Amino acid sequence: MALLNLHTKLSLLSTIFLVVALLLAHATGLAESWLIAYMSFALTALVATCLSLLFLILLALGPAPNDGIKTTLCCFLSSMVVLLRGKIALYRLQKHWKNPRRAQDRLLRHILRENGNTEYGRRYRLRDIKDREEFRARHPLTTYEHYRPFVEREINGERNIMTRKFQSSYVRTSGTTGHSKMIPYTDRFRLFVNCMDILYATARMECPNLGIYNKQLYHYVAPVVSATKNGVPVESIMTIREDTRLYYTTPPAGFRIHSYKVANYIHLLFALSDENLGSICTIFLSTLESMIKQVAQWWENIVHDIEHGTISERLDLPDDIRSALTVELHGGDRQRALEIRQQFVVGLDNILPRVWPKLRVIISADSTGIWPKIREKYARGISLVSSGYGSSESILMGISIWAWDERPDLLFTPTTNFFEFIKLQNTHESQPETQFLDELEIGQEYEVVITQACGLYRYRMGDIIRVTGFHDNCPSFQFLYRLGLVLNLRYEKIDQGVALQAFQAALERWPGRVKLTEFAAAESTLLSETCTAFERDELMPYYLIFVELEFPSGNELYEEITQDLKAMLDQELRDRNSDYDRLRREGAIAPPRVHIVKPGAFEALKDHILANTSTSANQYKVPRKLRSESLVEFLLHEIM
Repeated sequence: MALLNLHTKLSLLSTIFLVVALLLAHATGLAESWLIAYMSFALTALVATCLSLLFLILLALGPAPNDGIKTTLCCFLSSMVVLLRGKIALYRLQKHWKNPRRAQDRLLRHILRENGNTEYGRRYRLRDIKDREEFRARHPLTTYEHYRPFVEREINGERNIMTRKFQSSYVRTSGTTGHSKMIPYTDRFRLFVNCMDILYATARMECPNLGIYNKQLYHYVAPVVSATKNGVPVESIMTIREDTRLYYTTPPAGFRIHSYKVANYIHLLFALSDENLGSICTIFLSTLESMIKQVAQWWENIVHDIEHGTISERLDLPDDIRSALTVELHGGDRQRALEIRQQFVVGLDNILPRVWPKLRVIISADSTGIWPKIREKYARGISLVSSGYGSSESILMGISIWAWDERPDLLFTPTTNFFEFIKLQNTHESQPETQFLDELEIGQEYEVVITQACGLYRYRMGDIIRVTGFHDNCPSFQFLYRLGLVLNLRYEKIDQGVALQAFQAALERWPGRVKLTEFAAAESTLLSETCTAFERDELMPYYLIFVELEFPSGNELYEEITQDLKAMLDQELRDRNSDYDRLRREGAIAPPRVHIVKPGAFEALKDHILANTSTSANQYKVPRKLRSESLVEFLLHEIM
C-alpha cells in the first residue's frame, strides 16, 4: 500500500507540474509583447516541465516501498552522483591501462617533487632524482622500521618531516614486533570515498539490471578512534564518518556500533526489512558467512523486530543509537515480517535470493577461498565482484573489472602507487633487484613494492602476487599470500614471527619450565561440517592452535595445564597485534582452541606429508599454517 501511495504522489506531482508548464506556456504566448514577462513565463514553464519529467523518471525507476518523496529524491541524486564519480574514475583508469608506464612516470615525478623539500626528501635528495632508474639505484628498499623514527617525530608535532602537507590521520596496522605500524595519510577519507565510488560503479557495470533504488547492505563495525597529542585521528584504513548515503539499508546511527555481533544484527534487521536490496558489500567474504550463521540463530528475533518496529532487548545498545534506529523502523511492517518468516521456515538453502529477490551482486574479497561454498549453499545465481586489492599502507592498489565467478583477476591502479616488484626467488635478499610495472612476465610470482605520496618509498609490502595476463598494456594478477603469514581470519594478518613470540611468552608463564618444540595453526573457516573440530554452535571464526611441548620431567605436568593457562596464548597474541585485539574485543573472532599434541606428532606429520605429496625431504618445512582439512584431522588424532 505504501508503494502505491508513493507512486500516486509521484504521478500527481508529475501531472501538476506538467499542467503548470502548459498553462505558463499559454500565458507566455499571451504576454509575448512584453520581453521580461515572456522570459519569466518561459523559464518557469521550462522548470515546471523538467520537474514533471524528473518525477516521471523517479516513478519509472521503481522507488522503495517505505520511502517518502524527499527520501526517494535524495536517494536518486546521491546514487547518481556516486555512480558518475565512479564512472569518471574508471574511465581515467582505462586510459592509464593503455599506457601504464607514462602514468607511473608522472606519478613518481609528482611524489618526488611534492615531498622533495621535506626533511626526509632532503636527506635522500629526492628532488635531484630525474627518472625511475635513478630512483631505483639511489633509494634503498625499505620496511616500516626505516620510517618509524620519522613517523614518531610527526606524531609528536613536528612538521615537514615526511610530507609537505599536514597529516590528516594515521592508520594503525597490525604489529610485527609488538608495536603497531602508524601509516601517515594526508587525504585518507578522499581516497576511501574514491575507492567506494569505483566499487559501486564496477558493480553497476557488472550487473546492469541493478536498479538505482536497490539499496546496499554495507557491513561496518565502528572502530575505536584515538588521537595523537596534537589531535590528529588514529584510525583504521576503512574508518568512515557517520554515513548519510541513502543507498545503504542501515541508517546512519547503525554505523556507530562497536560490537561485531550487535552491528551484524542491526545491519541484518534493516536489510531484511527492505525487499529491494540489490547488493551486499563486506570487506572480506568471511564476514558474510558469519552474518549468515548469525541470522540462522537469530532470525526469529529479527522477524519479531521487523513486525513490531522494535529492537531486541538482547542487544547492548546505547540509548541514543537505539532510539534513532527504532524511529527508522516506522512502527513495523507485518507483511514483510510474514514474507521473511515463510522463507526462513523453509531453511537456509539459497536463502539470499529468496529473501532478497532483487539481490544481484556481492562486493567482497575472498581471502580464504570460501566463495564457491557460500554460492552453492546460500547465493546461487548471484555474482561476486572483488572489492579489490589494498592495505593499510595504500587503500587501493588493484581493482577487478570482471565478475569474480568469470575471472578472478585484478588490475593494478597505476595512478595510486608507483610499483616495483621482486621476483619470488629473491625475496630473501635485503636489497634485491626489482622490476617495474611494464617489465612483468606472465606466470611469474613477485613481491609487491610501493612508493606512495604519504611518505613511503620503495616499501616492501610482503604480498606475493602472480601475473596472469594483460588488459590493454597493464598486467593482471592474482593475490596469493603474504610472506610469513600464519593467521588471517579477517584482516589481522598475524605474522609467523609474532605467533612464535606469543606462544613462547605464554609458555614462560606456565608451570614447570615447559618448552615449545613445534607449533602450527589453522583457521576454522577451513573446516567442513564433517570435520572432527567443526563446532556447529560457534558463530564466529577462531584459530586452532597445535603445540608440541617438551616437559622437563615426563608428561606429568600435562594434567596441570588448565584452560586458563591455554588462554594466555590468546592474550599474548592480543598484546602483539592490535587488529586481532580489536576483533577479539568486538567478538568478531572467538577464542582460539589450543590443542597439545603428543611428543613426536610433528615428526609424524612430516612423514605423512612426504608420503602423500610431492614435497622433497630437502625442502620440507613445518607448515606453520595448515591449509588443508586433512592436515588438521591428522593433528587432531595426535592430541594428548
